[in-house]
Amino acid sequence: MSTRCFLPHCPCESTSPQNSVIIEVEPSTAVNARNADSDTLVYRCSWDTQHSPCGMFIEGSPRDILSHFRERHGIVYTADADLECRWSSCSMDKLLKMSSIPRHIGRHLGIQFRCSQCGLMARDDVVRDHIRRNPGCADAAVQLFPGSGAQRIVSA
Repeated sequence: MSTRCFLPHCPCESTSPQNSVIIEVEPSTAVNARNADSDTLVYRCSWDTQHSPCGMFIEGSPRDILSHFRERHGIVYTADADLECRWSSCSMDKLLKMSSIPRHIGRHLGIQFRCSQCGLMARDDVVRDHIRRNPGCADAAVQLFPGSGAQRIVSA
């Protein structure tokens, strides 16, 4: 069941479900959701600074992850720089190249990709390489499978 906005005296024209919750997202995510033709998926950031996970909801693309890290965590992208993963549940004890951080965070978010032809599930780059190298999958598409913690923004 949908009704007008669940916030008292709100002038917006939202028709979000009554069981909706307000979540904190990056301003760019709110704009993307407002202008999107379909739902926008977001994930809770668990980057841990000062013994407290971030908690903001972010989109899962590499660009959005790096933008969030720059804006909220002060991490400036330098491809060859080494960085410790500060995700609250990460047990990795080695430094990662900054260029691999978005892919690594995607793993924490549970994001996977699948070859539409044969069903191979892996990281985006692995599935794309698989499609390019296997003639039987040449016409396949890369399908996104969101992580289990994904939240849908249905109205912004």
